[in-house]
Amino acid sequence: MNAAHAAARRARRRKRRVLTRQDAGLNAAHAAASQGLMPELSPLTWIVGIAALVIGILAGHFGWGRRWPPPLSRLHPDYLTGLDYLVTEQPDRALDMFLKLMEANADTIETHFSLGSLYRRRGEVERAIRIHQNLLARESLAPEHREQALLALAQDYLRAGLLDRAEVLFQQVSDVPRLRISALDSLRSVYERQLEWQQALNVYRRLARIKAAPPRVVSAHYLCELASIAMERGDAVTARRLLREARAEVSPFPRAAVLRARIAERDADIGLAVRLLRTALHEAPKLMQQELPHLLRLVAPEDREAVLTELVKRAELYDRGAPKRLVFASLSAGLTDAAPLRVLIEKVFADDPTLHAVWTSNSDRMDAGQGDTRRMAHEIGALLAHAENYRCLECGFSGRNFYWHCPACHAWDSFEPYAIVKLG
Repeated sequence: MNAAHAAARRARRRKRRVLTRQDAGLNAAHAAASQGLMPELSPLTWIVGIAALVIGILAGHFGWGRRWPPPLSRLHPDYLTGLDYLVTEQPDRALDMFLKLMEANADTIETHFSLGSLYRRRGEVERAIRIHQNLLARESLAPEHREQALLALAQDYLRAGLLDRAEVLFQQVSDVPRLRISALDSLRSVYERQLEWQQALNVYRRLARIKAAPPRVVSAHYLCELASIAMERGDAVTARRLLREARAEVSPFPRAAVLRARIAERDADIGLAVRLLRTALHEAPKLMQQELPHLLRLVAPEDREAVLTELVKRAELYDRGAPKRLVFASLSAGLTDAAPLRVLIEKVFADDPTLHAVWTSNSDRMDAGQGDTRRMAHEIGALLAHAENYRCLECGFSGRNFYWHCPACHAWDSFEPYAIVKLG
């Protein structure tokens, strides 16, 4: 009996010790939770945490991130209002709002440059000028922004045709190294439009010295323009020198050959003039319609057939458009009955559906069912006499005269033969 009681007492004591240990563990866990202690972490986790803490302290001390763009919520309310006016096609209200905002917020200055460029591209030059003038009126404008605003205003003046004002500003900005190329190239365009060819050539050479010039054919055209002026005042010596310089820039250069042929014709050196014109037509078949009549006037009557035969053979060796160019030039010059051209004219008429359509639209001038190619050639020649013979490949400008320099987009050497026959 006593042994049984003793065993029971020992069991109760063991149970109390287990409960005591469990209570101690729970109390320790509760104390740790109340004090915010974390479970044991791995070494990598501790390293990452400490590094993040150090970076945060350094960022706060040195002000890292203060140069980042402000969030949208920090933009001035007038800025968002101006954008709304712009989206809803109320440009005047948008412009007033942006100009008002400009005085209060310097962070949006790049937006004003973009807005001015947008107005200029859309042809609303007066609004672009107003934006850039208001920028320049700010005394607190940073020097680099002031230089950029001067360049933008000069481009506005150029677009508006205010060439004198544009010239002054481009000359001023060309002294700024980071804007020099853009300013000089625009200044070259100003001199082109003013027909100041020597000034344009000087600017071109400045661009060439900093390896930023356009293709050398541009300077060759400037030299030819100066040679044409010298020819008009009767200075053949200067004209020949300028044409030699042009050929040194670009070779072959058919424009220089055509001008040199005119000088040779004035000097009564007909043989040289004929050789130069034949060379120019070989190098540039697009000049056929303009220079073929000139060539045939210089050639002796007994030699014309040989010249035309040579031109037909060369046309067949060029691209597919060369025979058509020669036929159009011949029809415009009234050479419909020339023997060397008859076969070529028939072939072009047979292969070109447009010529058949033109002929069909004028079929009331012919006997029904008659396919007389010669009469057809006379009809097409009469229409070509009133056609727009050339078109700029850059902008699509078309006209009856050939231009080395497009009067619309100011591209060089961009005109090609393109007969636009009016059937009305």
